[in-house]
Amino acid sequence: MKAVLVVIDGLGIGEMPDVASARPQDRGANTLASIVRRAGPLPLGTLRLLGLGEIAPLGPSAAPACGALASYGRSQLAHPGADSYLGHQEIVGTIPEAPVRTLVSQVADLLEKGLVSSGHTVRRPRTGKGLLIVDEALAIGDNLEADPGMNINVTVATDRIRFEEALKVGRMVRECVTVSRVIVFGGPGIGVKEILQHVQERPNGQIGVDSPSLGVYNENLQVTHMGYGVDPERQAPSLLVHQGVEVVLIGKMADLITCPGAKRDPAVPTPQVMQSVLDSCLSAQDAFIAATVQETDLAAHEGDALRMAHVLEQVDEGLRTLLSEIRTEDVLVICADHGNDPAVNVGLHTREETPLLIYQKGQTGRSLGVRKTLADIGATVTHLFGAPSTQDGSIIEFRRSE
Repeated sequence: MKAVLVVIDGLGIGEMPDVASARPQDRGANTLASIVRRAGPLPLGTLRLLGLGEIAPLGPSAAPACGALASYGRSQLAHPGADSYLGHQEIVGTIPEAPVRTLVSQVADLLEKGLVSSGHTVRRPRTGKGLLIVDEALAIGDNLEADPGMNINVTVATDRIRFEEALKVGRMVRECVTVSRVIVFGGPGIGVKEILQHVQERPNGQIGVDSPSLGVYNENLQVTHMGYGVDPERQAPSLLVHQGVEVVLIGKMADLITCPGAKRDPAVPTPQVMQSVLDSCLSAQDAFIAATVQETDLAAHEGDALRMAHVLEQVDEGLRTLLSEIRTEDVLVICADHGNDPAVNVGLHTREETPLLIYQKGQTGRSLGVRKTLADIGATVTHLFGAPSTQDGSIIEFRRSE
């Protein structure tokens, strides 16, 4: 059998119940509803057939109403905030430990001292600010796409330094902080000059590189996420590899999940991600194929609801083809990792519930209600293969009893 997981990055469907206390800035957030308001009713014929319209507004459709082909529900976030890395760890079965939020300005002196003592050159291009330029080849700054202090970015000009050497700098940063993750990323065609042209300062004390506008999210992207409080050995991909199941990680999933032995395709363009899912599905026998469509999230960071709608249409088309190739024993799961409402706090993730669709040919769709954690997805996948349970999560009973 094959279990196919498609994560639509940032596709929230309404604020979490704890938003008033946990993230009051996200009150009223509903990513999918905002897309519909801006783009109009979304055709999304395949997602409608699977049951997305049962749990989220898609606008009126000319197609006749029919029962959902997939079981449908909503998933809540157990991880704090609204973060892609934490969300993906949760999806594959780990509710990460709570990090300690830290701005680069709070540890800049410590980082500079350690780097200089290790033989690196360090300068601060903005006097009194936390941003560090190391070896005229990379920048250490705050991540601007998540909550303040949640992540630290190491932005790398790979024309100036080998990525492996940049990872050594990233590990030094990781040893100094307990933020959710240290993200080392970059590619060719940029230098320190270009990096500095995309630096932003915010009133909350953040200073960092606006990575989407820098243009590094392309086929040449190199990225490593160094997480906190995560044990990959107790997550679905590693547990399945140890069970002898083929594991394929596609798109952002390939960047965020640690799993030695997995096949990887870090594609970014949505048609390429969906084609990779289809190709893997056609070539594999027993396999866990997990893919993340990142372009929905990238479009939301730009506040571009129309582009988000276009990406969803590309996902829908890919799913239509995929459904025609799925066998009776295979299972398809569609979900998201958090919200990213382009009408609320533009450029920042939003703490929202996420859609959950589980399809198996021949099974009639039914309501799954509200799941308390995304980790239920990872727990269900390992259960399907008879593998040991993930660290967190409960099995989702999506099949109707005969």
